[in-house]
Amino acid sequence: MREDILEKVATDLLSIPPLIFREIRRKLIKTTLADIDAGITPHHFEIIRLLEKEGKLHVAEIGDRLQIARAQMTKLIDKLVVLKLVERQTDVADRRTAIITLSTHGKAVLKEHKTSIMNAIRETMGQLSDKDLKDLSDTLRKLQDTLSKLH
Repeated sequence: MREDILEKVATDLLSIPPLIFREIRRKLIKTTLADIDAGITPHHFEIIRLLEKEGKLHVAEIGDRLQIARAQMTKLIDKLVVLKLVERQTDVADRRTAIITLSTHGKAVLKEHKTSIMNAIRETMGQLSDKDLKDLSDTLRKLQDTLSKLH
């Protein structure tokens, strides 16, 4: 019985995230990012959001947390530096690595567009019934709680 449940969980964990990411990226983030009009991709936006939450991170940590290949990370960070959304600093403990922080301009851009992001989410999710919204909220909260036990 346990093996059957583990098999189902494994299958669901592999199939659900891509579905969520496709929907979020296509319907919500891309619509909002078009408003920014700076050539920011969903990966750029994810990096900015992570830095807002964590403060500062090494490039490798960002890539690991967002599951972005290291080869791609350099290009993504370079673009954010050019757009003055993040700042790159040399790590004093290991001069071979860089620490990335959200710039003052990046914080302002993120704050400015949070409202349009939330509005896009509300508009998209507004198509669901009240019961579906409640079920989704409860399920997402339970998923967060369950996954936090894996750390």
